[in-house]
Amino acid sequence: MALGNANSSAQARGKNKPVVVKRRKEVVTARGYSSFMGTASPAGSAACSASASTVDQTYYHDGAGSVPAVGDLVYSRKRAGSRYFLPAGHYKIGPVSRAYYNIEVNASGAVAARTSCK
Repeated sequence: MALGNANSSAQARGKNKPVVVKRRKEVVTARGYSSFMGTASPAGSAACSASASTVDQTYYHDGAGSVPAVGDLVYSRKRAGSRYFLPAGHYKIGPVSRAYYNIEVNASGAVAARTSCK
């Protein structure tokens, strides 16, 4: 009986190891991600009319610029994993050099379109 209990607990510990490794990999992969400020907003041109004070969430993207470009993946946390993708929709982001942008995120977590708010 004691052997069975010892093996059961050893198996349980062994199952937890891949989760720790996976989380570490998500953090290491996300090191180069850039942060930007934004908020979810209504679709289309109404996104630009949202108040600048509502742009209060920090998001992350895997692109090189300070603003996510079309095709960049956007995340709610600084972790590389599909479960952290921003939900599909429109987001007002900025200010970047005193400019605001409207980005559209598709179901894959990628930026489908980016327009400048005027």
